[in-house]
Amino acid sequence: MKRCLVLFVAMAAALLLTVPVMAEERVEVSCPEQVVFPGKGKLGSVSFSPKIHKEMGVSCVLCHHTGPEDGKCSNCHDGKDPKVPNSQDAYHLLCKGCHKYKHIDNSCEFCHKPGT
Repeated sequence: MKRCLVLFVAMAAALLLTVPVMAEERVEVSCPEQVVFPGKGKLGSVSFSPKIHKEMGVSCVLCHHTGPEDGKCSNCHDGKDPKVPNSQDAYHLLCKGCHKYKHIDNSCEFCHKPGT
């Protein structure tokens, strides 16, 4: 049983790493320099650079699950479906999870800029 679980996890990881790259290779997409996600409360907004992340090898479809034409995150992550996290929870799960995995600062202040 343990061997099957290890094999399943390895296959899932391989799929997650190759499918986004294969999907992205089909369409050349231009990335905006900066996208600003408005902040709530004292933490402030988040200024995110898709272009820098793409240059670092992050696939667009990691965030844009069905392709870059997804549009706004809140189109799907609107909080209406209990199985789908709202946009704020999705950002935190994905962004903080990746930063932690890659040993990049994942403190609130790294992304959130107070007063913005």
